[in-house]
Parts: sequence; structure tokens; C-alpha cells
Amino acid sequence: MTKNLKKNKEITIKTPLRKASTVMKLSRLGSFHQSRLSFTRQLINEMKQKEWEFYIAEWNIDNEGLGNAVINVKAKKDIFSLVVFCHDIKNEERSDRVIAEKWDMTFSLFIGHPSKEEVRHMSENLKVQELGRHLPKQLTLSRANKSVRIFSNIINSLANGQQPDRNIINDIGYLVRTTAVYGNGKFGIGDFSKISKGSFLKNPFQAEMLTVYLIRFFSINLINFLSEMKGGEKAIKLSNDISRHIGVGNATGLGMAPFLVNHQELLHKWINTKEIALSRVFSLHTLTISEQNYILDLIEQAHKYTLQWKVDDKVQSTKIKKITNDLINILNDQNTKIILNQTYPLKKLKDNFINTISIETEEMLHSIFLEPFSNIIEDLTNEMSVKEVNTVSINFDVSEIIEMINKNYSWALNIDIEKEDENFYFWYTSQAKLEPRLGLQKIDKGIEKALPFDIPHQIQKAKKILESLPSKMSGSEAMLKNPEIRNIIRRVIINKTSPYSEIQDNLIGSNTKPIDMLRCKLSFFGASKYDPKSNLWTRITLFQGAPLPHQLQEKNSCDWLFPYLNLIKNI
Repeated sequence: MTKNLKKNKEITIKTPLRKASTVMKLSRLGSFHQSRLSFTRQLINEMKQKEWEFYIAEWNIDNEGLGNAVINVKAKKDIFSLVVFCHDIKNEERSDRVIAEKWDMTFSLFIGHPSKEEVRHMSENLKVQELGRHLPKQLTLSRANKSVRIFSNIINSLANGQQPDRNIINDIGYLVRTTAVYGNGKFGIGDFSKISKGSFLKNPFQAEMLTVYLIRFFSINLINFLSEMKGGEKAIKLSNDISRHIGVGNATGLGMAPFLVNHQELLHKWINTKEIALSRVFSLHTLTISEQNYILDLIEQAHKYTLQWKVDDKVQSTKIKKITNDLINILNDQNTKIILNQTYPLKKLKDNFINTISIETEEMLHSIFLEPFSNIIEDLTNEMSVKEVNTVSINFDVSEIIEMINKNYSWALNIDIEKEDENFYFWYTSQAKLEPRLGLQKIDKGIEKALPFDIPHQIQKAKKILESLPSKMSGSEAMLKNPEIRNIIRRVIINKTSPYSEIQDNLIGSNTKPIDMLRCKLSFFGASKYDPKSNLWTRITLFQGAPLPHQLQEKNSCDWLFPYLNLIKNI
């Protein structure tokens, strides 16, 4: 198949997409990294290309860092505002848990510029987040806490005319850490239909990513302001390179995990887009010397990144050490440069090392291989959304549905669902926070309210029922007679044309690690520095290494894969 791609020579696609049975395992989904296709990257590219304008419209912050601010962003004809409130809370009230009730800061992305009355209304309601009564012009709802370990340290350094210790900056990587960024109508805020039709924010998760980017911008301005208030004339501002290395922390838990189960077609779109992008770069016949050197530079950059990727979790720490060793071995292998100068170099380079590197290293290489070739994958970013509907075509008879199950769900049929280990967890929704939770079947009550995430169990039950029915009975009639199989048959039909729509593991089995589901979704957001705190939640950093508004028009400002901070002596 030959494609004429914008700004690029003709490419003959020779590399087939990977099979769903390879890609859709939790162990691989939980090894994904950010790439040029990630939503943070898309937002930065849009800001640069369309020359978005940013300015602080209101700054009512006092010397203690309390008060409110409004930051405006002009994107073509659209104007949006981040409305910020800074609160006084006690140390013991500061928590990553979603059940927290107080935060250092609360935020909302607002359509246009808010009036004084709208700001007053939000001042009362944003501070209570889910419990507030929110305005239709609010597109997102978010909150964050200061990183106590770093905040006062930086203020003291800058106030005394010195840049902060780069090791502390690198060890933490952010000034504030969010615990949620809600969007699209949740908890009474405006849904995304309020965004103008032609706006870039109509694309997946761009409103949420813009919120986080503006939170980052605010946090850096806040630290500079408080340092000046404390140090007066001798105070200095955070340097550009340190500022760029500052991201926004995020604590993400189970609330995000079921998204991948509930949005089959969207999950397929994301994975399929990435696989098409990889197929294109693996099909590149040759690389220029410049492209070869860039690939080598990116591998070296990724190696430096892993050296600064520190976590307490023993499992992830072991994985990071393996990646570090894998990357240095690739760089030191004399065949690497030789292969990059051959035909189909990226495919051959991967194949040359595939038997010695970890899955996580392989997925990191995939991100590296995509990085230099925005000109042949940029069009794919328009393929990452889908209009989901609640109905599917049932133009199949019973025998055809059974055939689909046998062909596409053999992984589910091979699981012994009678084993205790395959009936270990159950998923449910917390009534208090409307967030998903994970219960233990042997210990916790409420299994009768379990969410339908036991896909292999449903598949095997549905197949037994279908095999008892006439083979030529229509799928519609089978579902009407047996309504308990409607949900799973719908999934089977979607999966027929969307092979990457189903996670091919038992999500209620004892080996399930929900954190793998979190990481898959977070990789498409553009997260870095995954820092697991258990199998149920992780800390990450967003926009670390991304250009700040005043840096957007600099050369190569959009190139910030695997950010690394040079730990030189402070000047």
C-alpha cells in the first residue's frame, strides 16, 4: 500500500500492524510512554503553529500566596481563562486522596473572561469542588496541592538571589500536584458542546490538557512572585531551563482505569493510530544522516532520562534499571550505526535487539522512532476521536457471533473461570465520590453491584447460551430472548471491526494490576516519570520539558520527548 503523505516523499507501507493479541495485554499497555501522538504534544504543536497568546489578566495574590488570579489565553477567535483560587490549609489537610476536602489551589477553565460576579460565584463553589454549584461556562474543574518539599526551598533560594538546587528540582519535577481534572459536564460544569465548533479544544482531552498547562504557567509565576515579595531587590526569577523542566504533578487512581473498558471504540482509535504510525516509520526505506544522528541523540536522551527517573516502587525501579542498561547497550553496540545506514533501518534496529530488551524498552524505542517524523504521522492526530453510539448493527446470526467469539476471544475462552484466582476482585462505583473502586470478592460486600468488567466470564457464559440456540437465529432475537448477554455481544460485534478495543486479560483476576490501565491512558495524555505508589495508583508529571508560553516560538520548542535536566553546578 502506498501513501502520499503531506510534506513527505511517497512511502510504501510494508510493515503490518501488530496483532491485538500482542498489543492488548496489560503488561504491554502498562509499558507505554508518551509520543508525538500524545494529547499534551498535540496541544503544544497547536499553540506554536497558531501562535496562541497568553497573559495574566488579573492577579489578586497576597504576600502569603493567597487570593485569586485569572490567566487568559487567546486561541484564534476563542478566548479561555484559567480561574485560580489559592487557599490557606493546614499541612495535615493536604492529601493526594480523591476523598480530600481541602486543597491549596482550585481551578476552572472558563469560556471567555469571567465577570466579577462570575468570579465571586466561583470563589464560593470551586473550593468545594464536586459539592459546588458550577456555571455553564466552566469547562473543567480541578484542584492541586503544593509540593511542600520543594515550594519553600525554591522561594528561599530565589529570594536570596540564587537558583534552587537542580537535584531537588529534578527529584520532584513539579511545584504543584493535581488530584483531579474533571471535564465535559461532570459535577454540573458545562459540557464540551459549549466550545465553539471550530475550536481545537473540541479534540480529545484538549480542554483538560490546556487546564494543566495553565496550572503549570500559574505555578511558575506564583513562585517567582512570592520570591520577589520575600527577597525584594535581591530576588531573582527561576531560570528558563529550570522553569521548562518544571511540570505539573498528578496523582491518578482507579477513577481512570475503567475508561478503557467503557470506551471500546475510542481505545481502538488510540491504539490503532499509534500502530499505523509505527507501521509508517518502520516502512521508511532509508534515513538521512541527519535522521540517523537524531535517532541516536534521542536514545541517549532517553538514557539520561531513565537515570533521573527515580521511584520507590521496587518493581518499577527494577524495570527502569533494565531500560537504562538496554539503552546503553544499544548505544554502545557497533551494529547500531551500521543498521541505521541500511534499508528499513528502524525495523531492523528493533529486530536486532528485540530478544534482549524488555517490553518497556521496546515501547520507549517506539516513541523514539516516531519523534523525528512528525511530517508522516501528523495527519494521524485527526484520527484519535470517535463519535460513540449506544447501538451496533446486529446483522449477524448466532453461528456468526459464535465464530467471532472463537476467532477474536480465544484468549478469554482459554481462561479457567472456575479458579479462585480468576475470581479475586470485583469493580464497583463508590456512592460517595462516584468513582470506581476495587473490592476483594472473599472479603468485601457489594459484589451484587459489581461493574461488568469480568469479560472472560461473560464471554464463556454467552457462548454456552448461543450454542444452545438455533444457529440461524438472528443475533437480535438471541439478545431479546437472553438479555443478560446483550452487553457482551455488543462488545464482540464492536471488536470485530475494532480489534484493539478489548484488553485481553481477566480484569478481576488476582494478577490484574489496574495501574497498567492507568499508564496506558496516561501515556496518551503525555505523562512522564511514572511513580507507582501501589498497584492502584501512581504519581506522574505532565508537561515536564514542554515550552512555556514565551518559549513556544523558539526553534525545536516542540521537541521535548524524555526531558532531562543538566545537573550542572548552579551559577
